[in-house]
Amino acid sequence: MRKKLAKLNLPLWQWLAVILFPIGIAAVASYLSAQYFVEDKVKGVGAIYVSHIDTLVSHANEISHYALALKDSECQELYNYMLFQPYFRSALIYDSQHVYCSSKTGDIDTPLSIVSATENLEISNQFIITGTPFMPEVPAIVSSKWDPKSKHGAAVIIEGQYLLDSFVQPDVFPSAVINVALSINGKTIPESLEFIKNEVMTLDSEDHRFSVLLEMSPAFFRHFFWIFFAISLPFSIILITGSILFVLYSRLSRHSLADDIRSGIENEEFFLVYQPVICAEDGKAKGVEALVRWQHPQMGLVRPDLFIPIAEESKLIVPLTNYIFEKALKDFANMKVESGFRVAFNVAPEHFTQDDIESKFIHLRDSLDRIGVKPLIEITERQLLTPDICQRIESLRQLGILVAIDDFGTGQTTLSLLQTMPLDYLKIDKCFIDTIGQDSVTSHVLDTIIELSHKMNYVVVAEGVETQEQADYLTSRQVHFLQGYLFAKPMKLADLKLWLVEHFKK
Repeated sequence: MRKKLAKLNLPLWQWLAVILFPIGIAAVASYLSAQYFVEDKVKGVGAIYVSHIDTLVSHANEISHYALALKDSECQELYNYMLFQPYFRSALIYDSQHVYCSSKTGDIDTPLSIVSATENLEISNQFIITGTPFMPEVPAIVSSKWDPKSKHGAAVIIEGQYLLDSFVQPDVFPSAVINVALSINGKTIPESLEFIKNEVMTLDSEDHRFSVLLEMSPAFFRHFFWIFFAISLPFSIILITGSILFVLYSRLSRHSLADDIRSGIENEEFFLVYQPVICAEDGKAKGVEALVRWQHPQMGLVRPDLFIPIAEESKLIVPLTNYIFEKALKDFANMKVESGFRVAFNVAPEHFTQDDIESKFIHLRDSLDRIGVKPLIEITERQLLTPDICQRIESLRQLGILVAIDDFGTGQTTLSLLQTMPLDYLKIDKCFIDTIGQDSVTSHVLDTIIELSHKMNYVVVAEGVETQEQADYLTSRQVHFLQGYLFAKPMKLADLKLWLVEHFKK
């Protein structure tokens, strides 16, 4: 165990990521929760303001309607009526030129423009004025009612100071809002209010033409952010602990699996299965691809997509490939096949960085040649093929070893690299074969790859052929070899021998 823990030498940035990531999640969650909570409370405060002003404006409309009915009556009647209306500064009755009755002063003869612009008063409307002749510095809301037939109107002036005083926030959330303003037709009360650069929420009245503007309190937001963060902190600690344990477990598991691969090679737990490669022209098997499988003593059969990447990461892919070479030599030692029968091996680019690469492949070539078998090296595209590796590969071709690019189109091989590194075979990945019969962009890519291969004089092998339609399509485009479940699944050596006997009887 101590030996395994010593391997957990993670870089500092990875430990920081493990620790800070859960805290970041908690911070984001706290921010969003606080934002939602504060907005909800500010909406609640604003709804109280809107409801209050709606009530006042509705009442003002009723008063202006009643006052208009008094246009031909004594002004004293309006004065007496307004004595019992506590929230309004005054009511006025006017014609198209003058205000002739005020609930404050009785009969008057004041030009209409003194109160407000004529176009405001000669329609039924609500608007803001900055003041009146009697209180010029106190803004007010005017609710007017105009009768176009009689050319008379009535207006009720709502006390601006009363509105300002009513903007005191409810005691339930005294710090949710730092500034409040009433907006009507582009004008505001208070007129001189300037919002700080904080979030401003606008709530519109559904019944009347006004809006309430509320500036949220940053202190209120911060207060609840830290409350939510404190609540989420235990969960963050749990998440951090879980993340660390997960990283430790993952690292230990990968190191443990790497150790198991090493011991698996020593204990010969790996075995080979072989999938036939069929000539498209005559339908006969011209070779096989050797595929490695792992029978783990505890885990059972382990998939190649699990252990191959770990073998590559832990620098075990080279000894594993060497093991595969020796295993294949033993398997084919007593087999009888047609001359020129090919056995393909998957080889990672890392293998070509070894100093003894040429001697190993010469040994493989000569050993297989004695039994009439030709080795074919399939280079996987998962890693970048550097110029040095390409030079090593070319030297192997000079020794008579056939070379193919495996899974072409899914890795890092580029067209320019193909032009500078001559190959013998090009294997098209199954993902392109699956597009046959489908009207998709990728289906046209398959034709392009086949055409490119012919122009560069490569032998083309199609992997993953599963239907007769796919086989016919590929054959019609002069693809040389086909491989897939349509012809045979990967099989153990004993099954391969029987399959070949039956196959060549046909």
